[in-house]
Amino acid sequence: MNQPEENDPLDVLLREQNAHIDDNGFAGRVLAALPQRRRNWLRPIFLLVVTAIGSALAIHWLPWENLSVPDLSVPLALNSQVLLPWLLVLSVTATLTWAIMAAAQWED
Repeated sequence: MNQPEENDPLDVLLREQNAHIDDNGFAGRVLAALPQRRRNWLRPIFLLVVTAIGSALAIHWLPWENLSVPDLSVPLALNSQVLLPWLLVLSVTATLTWAIMAAAQWED
């Protein structure tokens, strides 16, 4: 095996822990030659459409007639006949809200 040179300039640079090694613009040329990144707009649109369909189905199928007027005595009574419809409505609403926020903040 060949012994490395005592004063290898690259070895000296690496030992000094320099954050940048001068490459005469090679890295900049490579980055400039890369193709532009495409923005994928189909995913957030699809998520918004599915969320709109889910909202329509939720409005149609949720047990609106079984919802009682919320007051403080209902959660304390732990009556499943009263709490279950509210739990269902709140979970569907939270899920649809999360989907809308995810579509609005989508980044590739």
